[in-house]
This record gives sequence, C-alpha cells and structure tokens, in this order.
Amino acid sequence: MANGMGSLYVGSSGLRSAQNAINTSANNLANVNTPGYVRQQVVFENKHYNTFGQSAAGPLQTGLGVGIGDIVHARDIFLDKRYRAEAGRMSYYASYFSAIDEVQSLYQESQGVAFRNVLMGSGNERESNSSLWSAFEFLAQDPSDTTNQSLVIQRSNLLLTRAKAIYSSLSTYQSKINIQISNDIDRVNELGEEIFKLNQDIQRIEAGKVETAYDLRDARDAALDELSALVNMSYSEDATGVVTVTVEGQSFVDESFFHEVGKKIDRATGYVDAYWPHLSNEENGQYMDLFDFSIPISAEKNSDIGEIKALIQARGDGLRNFAYLEGADPMIYANSVGMSVMEESEAQLDVLIHGIATKINEILCPNTRASFDVKTHHGDGTYTITTYKNVKVLDEEKCRLGSDMKIPPAELFTRNGTERYQKVTDTDGKTWYIYNEEDIYDCKTVTLAGNEYRIWDETKGNGTVSTTVYDANGTAIPGRGTKQCPYEQWETKDNQKYVEKFISGKLYYVYNEAYSLETGSQYTLVSLGVNDALENQPNLFPHLTQDTHEIDYGMGAELSELWRTKCLKIYPGSEASFSFGEYYTEMIGGIATAGSTYQSTATTLESSTNALDNKRLQITGVSTDEELTNMIKYQNAYNAASRYIQTVSDMIELLVTGL
Repeated sequence: MANGMGSLYVGSSGLRSAQNAINTSANNLANVNTPGYVRQQVVFENKHYNTFGQSAAGPLQTGLGVGIGDIVHARDIFLDKRYRAEAGRMSYYASYFSAIDEVQSLYQESQGVAFRNVLMGSGNERESNSSLWSAFEFLAQDPSDTTNQSLVIQRSNLLLTRAKAIYSSLSTYQSKINIQISNDIDRVNELGEEIFKLNQDIQRIEAGKVETAYDLRDARDAALDELSALVNMSYSEDATGVVTVTVEGQSFVDESFFHEVGKKIDRATGYVDAYWPHLSNEENGQYMDLFDFSIPISAEKNSDIGEIKALIQARGDGLRNFAYLEGADPMIYANSVGMSVMEESEAQLDVLIHGIATKINEILCPNTRASFDVKTHHGDGTYTITTYKNVKVLDEEKCRLGSDMKIPPAELFTRNGTERYQKVTDTDGKTWYIYNEEDIYDCKTVTLAGNEYRIWDETKGNGTVSTTVYDANGTAIPGRGTKQCPYEQWETKDNQKYVEKFISGKLYYVYNEAYSLETGSQYTLVSLGVNDALENQPNLFPHLTQDTHEIDYGMGAELSELWRTKCLKIYPGSEASFSFGEYYTEMIGGIATAGSTYQSTATTLESSTNALDNKRLQITGVSTDEELTNMIKYQNAYNAASRYIQTVSDMIELLVTGL
C-alpha cells in the first residue's frame, strides 16, 4: 500500500516537471522577437532515492521521481567578450569613415560638379575654359583687356564661393558630430546607471540561492553590448552576480558606485569633450580626460575602439586654417590636426586657397624688406622714435599699377578688416608702405632648461620693432621703450601671442598656447574676399609697368607660370612640393585613400562581428521549430505522467475495494 501511494508521488513529480518545461518553452516562443532575450533550457534530474534494503548486487532503492535540476541561461561568455571587443572596434572605424565620406561628398568628385572644375578644369576643353586657371591664361595674352580682367575677377569670386561653401559645410558637419558626441555620452551614462541598478536587483533576487533573475540578466547583457560599441570597456562578474565595468581603463560601474562621465564644453567652440569628474579638480581647471590621444591608434594597443573616440577624433577641437599646417612642427601636427579628418581637410583646403591668394597678390603687389626710423610726436612736446628692422614693405620698383596709377596698387584678394599696407613716413620724409603681416606661426621649437618651448623666431614673419622715448629736448629717457620685441600689438596680456618669460636667467618670448589666432589679419577663407574696388572698376587691376606705364606682358606670363610652380606642401615637414592643381589632386587622393582604408577595415570588422553574433545566436537565440518540438515532447511527457497517475489510482482503488 505504501509503495502504491509512493508511486503517486512519482507520477506527480513527472506531471509538475513536464508542466514547468512546457511553460519554459512557451516563454521562449513568446520572446522569439524580443531584443536581447536569451533562450532558457530545462535540465531534469532525479529526485531523492529511499533505501529500504540490501542485496548482494547493491542497495535496494526506490526513487521519488523526476525534478527540474536547473533552467540553463544559454550564453557563451567567451563569445560575448569577443563580440563586444569586435563591435567596439567596428564602431570606431565605421564612425570615422562616415566623417571621411562626408568630406568626399562635399568636394563632389563623383557627382560631376567637382571643385576641381572651378580651380583647374576637368580636362574637358569646355569645362577647362571655365576655370580660374584658364582665366589667367587669357589674361596672359593681354593683361590690359578689361574682359580678361573681369574674367579673372569673376572666376576668383566663383572659386572663393565654392571653397567657402565647402569650408562652411565642414564646420557645420563638425557641429553635427559634436551633437552626436553629446548624445552618445548621455547614452553611456544611461547605460552605466542601468547596469548599476540591474546589479542591485539581480543581487537582491539571487541572494537566497533559489531564483535566477534571467530577464534582468538579459537586460544587463544587452546594455553591455550597446556600451561596448560606444567606448572601450571591459567587465567581470563576481560570485554575487555583480558585474564590474571599466571604461578606458577607469572604474565606471562597481558594486557600490556608478561613476558618471562628464561633459566638458569649450566656451569658444561649444564642443563637448568627455572627462571623469570624480578624478578631476574642476575648480583649478584640471580635468582627467576620458580618452588619451597620446597613445597611437592601433589594434595592438586596443586604442581603436569605440564610437565616441572616433567621433571626437574626427571632429577635432575647432575650425582650422592654413596657419595650423604651414610651418607647423611635424610631430605636433601629427598629434593634433593630423589626427582629425575634419581639421586636416579644413587646413589643407585653406592652404590651397591661401597659397593662391598670397602668391597672386605677391606678383601684383610685391614686397621687399627695409629698415628705417619713424618719429611720432606727442601732445606734451615729447616724441617717440620707432626703429623698424627688416620689416616687409611694398616694393615700389617692381609693383604694377592699375589705370589710376596709384600707389599702392590694388590686390586681387583682400582680408576683411585688414588693409594690405599701412602708410608711414620715416625721419627723412620718405613714405613707406608697411605690409600688414599675417598672424601665422612665426615661432620655433627649442629645448631650454630641459623643457621644450615654442618661442618667437625673429628671423620669420613680421620682423622686430624697437622704440626709444625722448623728452622735449631730444634726450632719450633711460629704460623706456628700448627693448626688442615681436612686431605685434595686443590689447591684453592674456591674449598676447608671445609672453615674456625668464628661462635660466634669460628673457624669451614664449608662444602663449591660450592665444587665439587672429583670422582677421590672415588670408584665410573666413576673412577672404575679392577686392571690391576691382569688382566695381576692373581696369584698376595692376597691369602697367611702374616706370614706363606700358602693358606688362611679363606680369601676365608670371601669373600664368604661377599655376605650374610647385609652391605648396601637403604636410608639415614634407619634402615634396606641388602646384595648385597637383596639390588638389594629392589632397583628394589622400582623403580617398584614408576613406578606402577605413571603409575596408570597417567592412571586414563588420563581417567578423556579424559572424560572432551569429555564433552567439546559435546558442542564445530561440528556434521556433526546436521549441515547438520540445513542447510536443513535454506535452507527451505530461500525458504519460497523467496516464501513469490514473493507472496507479485505478490499481489502488481496486485493492481498496477488494479488501
């Protein structure tokens, strides 16, 4: 009788186990399209055996049926780690390529309206005749022809319009990238907070060692997958079920804290950079950046991972022009502007336009160097003698004249707000036209007292100026205005291009890294235009010789030859020089090569990432066919257990009624 009743427990255990297995399969089927869901698998086990005797072969036992030993959460932790590493690397290259692709599209090389057509023409005779280069070819034939002069002015305007449109679009795209960076940082913080809360919930549910928080673990794994694409992260799970996450080598989520990633906003540009608030001293302006760009980008160093890093690198720190490339230190350039496709594209385009504008202006309004003194009288009867040393001035002997015969002649390209020359009279009564120097890197890098400094190089750029102050009697006042310094005047000390510093007991003019480049004094796209006077009166275009006032055909030939002169460098420190057309071809070729490299790398990584994800899905994914098969199997098991119970029940009833 006892064995009969015990048999009911065996049937009951089979019934319950089959029912739970059916519920598990039904849950899998219900979540077949749920993102991040991991299928659950039932593992059966024998229940406890009761021993009621001993035989020669072994103990005599009777079992209590079957039970569910575990519901397996089917994941492969090694595939997860490999997938997340590949996903982060793929996101880096895909994000950076999207920025390169935007640059390529702006030049419209593949749309048939390329920037090249405005500059040099495309090789097609009709299109070549519509370029700026062809306009100067026509001008060389007769520099006095107002039709040719107007054509040069018109094509110059067209070139600047197209170049400024590209330059502005590059800047606009930088702003779009900046918005995406800000949103991505917000998303990283959301994921970090989510993982932290899930850790707490999972730990609370699983603390009793009875339940497993499968759905919460699925949500946490999905968050880790998304986080891996945004930043370089690593993680580990402890015995209590808490996942500890590090981002770029720093603690992000642990058992007790979630360390938020901060957003540092540049007041001048509005650009966002990521930093660690808990590791920074914000009051003193000391920030611990999230990314260390001093580490070379390579797979070997694991420094090529994460969408945010790629976006910050591609965006750069601001709008760049020729001054960030021409004369720059190759190493400094490679670690700053050269790392950003947007900044480098801006700088290279501006180098091209700057080169065209300055080289043409130098032919029309050539300069030479001179030294002289200028006396400035003051209202109190005193005066100041200013000694200009080796400054650039108009070369009146070589300059050409327009139809008005005025000195200085009109330049073709002008700087908004800055005249080409300032007029002064020296102590001998001679008039000088001092060239208003561009604000460029007229400094050199030296090592002083064991440290590297960028100091004023008096042999470059704007020369020097020394002043001496005299009293009313013409006697020099000692100690006033006699020092030699860069010929730059700035309103505040904080915005000086060079600041005075004593290094090892000697005074140096050290480049002020906080100094803002004065674009208004540069021949750069943001301040460049075609001379209004020439647009209104084309015959003011310099075309006559200084001495005989005859048509200067030599100037026309010189302007034509300029387009074949190799005068531009594509990178700082490069030995190769290029003509205007060659420079553009080299620039576009460099962008295309970089784009091809990043695109092929991203495509390869995408394939490997998808392959790893497919392998994961083979383990974690729900197969409807398999689950339906399992449901039929568990349903049959349920029916069998039910029939078993019915049979045992009938047997017991027969025995009871027969007594």
